[in-house]
Amino acid sequence: MTEPVDPARHLRQVRTYYDRNTRRFLRWGTDDGTLHLHAALWPPGVTSLREAMHHSSERVAREIERSPIPVERVVDLGCGVGGSLFYLGRRLPRLRTLTGISLSPVQIAHAKRLVPGAEKDRFHFEAGTFLNLSGDRFAADLAFAIEAFAHGPDPGRFFALQAALLPPGGRLVIIDDCFTNAVEAGGISGRQRRLLETYRRNWLLPGLRSASTLKSLAAEKRLTLLRDEDLTPYLRLGRPRDRVISLFVRWAGPLMERNTYFKSLVGGDAKQNCYAEGVIRYRLLVFENRTLRAAA
Repeated sequence: MTEPVDPARHLRQVRTYYDRNTRRFLRWGTDDGTLHLHAALWPPGVTSLREAMHHSSERVAREIERSPIPVERVVDLGCGVGGSLFYLGRRLPRLRTLTGISLSPVQIAHAKRLVPGAEKDRFHFEAGTFLNLSGDRFAADLAFAIEAFAHGPDPGRFFALQAALLPPGGRLVIIDDCFTNAVEAGGISGRQRRLLETYRRNWLLPGLRSASTLKSLAAEKRLTLLRDEDLTPYLRLGRPRDRVISLFVRWAGPLMERNTYFKSLVGGDAKQNCYAEGVIRYRLLVFENRTLRAAA
């Protein structure tokens, strides 16, 4: 289930997708003003949409609090318009530097406009790819990627870069969809395969893998998996809006794929069906850098 892609062409496609769609996502989405472009999560105790939209960022905050090393610098690998970083900045005032990277210049320009004047030296946003990071500005005590990792065409390189940029004991948090093991074992039906292909094609996800594969790829770079939690039960699937979109997709799916925004709806409908069919799960993965630094 991992077709070869041209990395440069793929990254251009992702950039165009978000440059064209971000304003629409913010205008027509259901983020409740949180600036989040990812799924709402409704675990026990979460009672409002605002809390649900913030919950992924809250899970990152909890990982920062339980880190074995002091965390002053965080990097968001696929920051959108900065929603998670702004949440963390409010939630954890001790964070000294919060840096975000996105392929989309439109997203970065939007995020920069939202930085409070008194915190210009605390928040940093840069257009680029998380597969080409260098320099002290991307070094972090903890890095995270929420619904961004699977956009990357080279998971191995992603983990190698994070192993180089995180200090010993530094942690990497990924919240994203993962294949179930049956997918990589070839144990899915033709219908399930078509749903998965539709989802990946329209949402541009060549990096989608199973959690077990990610564990192995990370371990090769001495990033050890500490936590693997299935968050799928906290998603609210099949909302009235989702059912309306599904009707449109059934009627005009191939035509909808010709439009950048409608592609996102076709992919989202396939994603919901992939959850229902047990093909993907929404997971929280936490890795720790066990690389030993040479003594000075």
